[in-house]
Amino acid sequence: MSPKTVVAVERARVLEASTSRRDDPPPVAQEPQVITNTGVDEEVPPELLQPENRQHLADRSRQTASQALGTKRDRETHAPRTREQLLALRY
Repeated sequence: MSPKTVVAVERARVLEASTSRRDDPPPVAQEPQVITNTGVDEEVPPELLQPENRQHLADRSRQTASQALGTKRDRETHAPRTREQLLALRY
């Protein structure tokens, strides 16, 4: 390593050592984190949500599940589904 690199590495080590030796008191036991805004697909445990958000998430989950039952292809009446229908479309 060049002398400049050695000096820079030593300076970085000293800086890191000085910042890691802070005499901060240990963190006080915090209240459990309450999540207020989450999506259905974020898989946040319900116990971390506020009650009104828990209900909203449950409603959204039910709505998403009911929409997943019918896919777009199921709703398209013009979509051929059998081999015979596909062969009938040939020119």
